[in-house]
Amino acid sequence: MVNRILQSGQRVFVGANEWNGNSVSFVGASSPSQEGFVTFNGANTLSGMTVDGAAGAPGYGGVGIGPRVALTVGGITLDNGNLSVSERPYGALDVTGTSQIANNSTLTMTAYGGVGTFALNGVMSIDGSSTVNSDYVPVSGNGTFQLTGNNALLRLGHVDAGDTVKLDGGTLSLTDGMHFLGTITDSVPTASAIAPTASVHVYNAADAVREVFNTTTGMLDLFNAQGGEVANLHFAGGGPLFAEKTTDQPTNYVAITTHQSADSLPVTFTQ
Repeated sequence: MVNRILQSGQRVFVGANEWNGNSVSFVGASSPSQEGFVTFNGANTLSGMTVDGAAGAPGYGGVGIGPRVALTVGGITLDNGNLSVSERPYGALDVTGTSQIANNSTLTMTAYGGVGTFALNGVMSIDGSSTVNSDYVPVSGNGTFQLTGNNALLRLGHVDAGDTVKLDGGTLSLTDGMHFLGTITDSVPTASAIAPTASVHVYNAADAVREVFNTTTGMLDLFNAQGGEVANLHFAGGGPLFAEKTTDQPTNYVAITTHQSADSLPVTFTQ
């Protein structure tokens, strides 16, 4: 196995199978304009990918995936590092194994025109100072995102049913509560569906006026004044969940938490 090291400002183009079995490490550039960048123009399977930054000086790295190119990575490790992954039309990223996004790190995935995929088939841990952005790249696979701190942030759009989000803290931000088909839970589901310090923000549901929560199936539905369903989410674990709308944000949303407030939406519990 070869560890391919990309220095600041270095640009590399990789053809099909050229780096199979290798790992990729980015020497943390001090700004995105100076990051090392690798473009995959053919399918490759990597053992891992890392970006490390120095204390107080975050590092940057970038990956491009060509049109209809599949890239598999055995795990992504960011330590005070920022990694951007951009996919050309029908590009695909598959992350397997164990990934660690920690110490003020950010992983951001984008797709040209929203046409691309990100498959998680391992475990990706996000600590309380870090963020993963996949708002506009559909997520598939049978993996688990695990948020482990109060300021951890995971932003998702369309998500398939095989994926799980463990909310042991932090925020799961959803652009569309009707197209998140995965399961939301925490590491101790017998005690609660999500941690007391965690929340789910649903951005397409600002017109919700009531909630229905099935305590047996874990299905939580939000409805607007016309009776239309604006969110349908599956939770696994014990205890009730409550929804509350924001009214003073630049973009308002519904926040779902384990605690009820005077401003919570009217809720009906079913079995």
